[in-house]
Amino acid sequence: MKRLRVASSLLFLSGFLLLYYAYYLASPIYLTFAIFNMGLGYGVGIENKTAIKVALIYAGVTFFFALLFLIAGNPMALIEVAISFFIIHDILSYIKAVVKEEEGEEKPKGETKD
Repeated sequence: MKRLRVASSLLFLSGFLLLYYAYYLASPIYLTFAIFNMGLGYGVGIENKTAIKVALIYAGVTFFFALLFLIAGNPMALIEVAISFFIIHDILSYIKAVVKEEEGEEKPKGETKD
């Protein structure tokens, strides 16, 4: 099973949504963030540790600001809140699984302290 498939797919989806905004509004800022999201999606897909850390921080910040927009009365921010939440959830479950695997490798079997 390929890990981080959900986070990678959602980062690409978020990038495509930002590409739509960049086309509709003719904004280079949205284009920059669209390319950034797709780059993070690729990095997370190949399980690059730096990309995973950056994606977790980026999704957390995006979740926070999208939640503020949702509270302020923008119902379209619900889509970005959900996308960011599922990205965060997938990355944190991946980190939990990796830590559990590393703890299992560190404990030598059959060795006792004297």
